[in-house]
Amino acid sequence: MTTMPFDALACPLDGCPLAPSEKTWRCENGHSFDVARQGYVHLLPVQKKRSLDPGDSKEMVAARQRFLNAGFYTKIAEAVSNQVLQWLPSEGTGSILDAGSGEGYYLRHLASLAGARDISMIGVDISKWAVLAAAKQDKQTRWV
Repeated sequence: MTTMPFDALACPLDGCPLAPSEKTWRCENGHSFDVARQGYVHLLPVQKKRSLDPGDSKEMVAARQRFLNAGFYTKIAEAVSNQVLQWLPSEGTGSILDAGSGEGYYLRHLASLAGARDISMIGVDISKWAVLAAAKQDKQTRWV
């Protein structure tokens, strides 16, 4: 499988396109969002948070990882991945967005079955702990 970065994101403050670079994503109005050393970018502005730590906690993410890695959802992940692979274009790059991606279990499973296909994948989650866990396990997917 070949993955490419998913670069079609908008600034959460003004809706302008974000231009990614290695360390920062910027919009034309000067808003910038740093890429963490683990490879993810956090786009939830402080003023938009309803809690100090939105989404799943670090403990919840760790518990989910243990459960998923035990193989209980492998058949579900295979079925979902096979459906996605059927709908991807046979030529060019397919784009996949996983909204509410958690720690990235389903995108990692999809990537493992994709073979030599070109896929641009992005996983989005409100939990910084989930996105951090995903970014630590998969450097090919864009995590936000």
